[in-house]
Amino acid sequence: PREGKYSHAAAFSLMSGRVLADGTYSHPVSSIVANFTPPAEGKPSLLTHDEVETVFHEFGHIMHQTLTRAPFASLSGTRVARDFVEAPSQMLENWVWSPEILASISGHYQNHAQKLPPELLKSMMEARDYNQGLFYTRQLYYALMDMTYHTTPGDFDTTKVQERLHKEITGLDPVPGGHWEASFGHLMGYDAGYYGYLWSEVYAQDMFTRFEKEGLLSEQVGGDYRRTILESGNMRDAMEL
Repeated sequence: PREGKYSHAAAFSLMSGRVLADGTYSHPVSSIVANFTPPAEGKPSLLTHDEVETVFHEFGHIMHQTLTRAPFASLSGTRVARDFVEAPSQMLENWVWSPEILASISGHYQNHAQKLPPELLKSMMEARDYNQGLFYTRQLYYALMDMTYHTTPGDFDTTKVQERLHKEITGLDPVPGGHWEASFGHLMGYDAGYYGYLWSEVYAQDMFTRFEKEGLLSEQVGGDYRRTILESGNMRDAMEL
């Protein structure tokens, strides 16, 4: 992270998958742009668990973009309905909460055989649901504010709308003079689609039940998921997929 640079995390499609005029397939190229803990005091960059979860989230998008087999660039990869685009990324977050997966991808940087102590891992798992009520209340607030802004006809005071919704949804008074909506970057680009994070998480967790039942490293389920969801792009409606 540094001044004046992109401060978020995202997956960008640099070259889209598509069938070329000669019948060959143009291989997609994508990139994760993110900000992680920098090296310090002689130590390499050591990612927090939250940062690892971010990597998996964005990599879910990368898989969607690069494993596409849709013939048209406009329908390939993550060019799906806005309220489905976050489903593959949110589904992949589940892997970093598996003791089996964590043991395989992590270890002390000076001795990779030394894994997270079981008691620490247990505490992490127990803390996963901490503040979930607050988190989903906030997501609902963001989504409804975004939707209200984009569906209210005529002129209106954005701050008054934001403050009214904040009070209605959270039960708390907004910070006076905060004008929080001015820093909500998702208002542009998502355009009434921020609700998709919550909407698509339902489908993400529904898809995950196959892996949960048959194995997080199951080649059979992984293959089914790849062919059904990732390769299809927007060639079929997301609800049908």
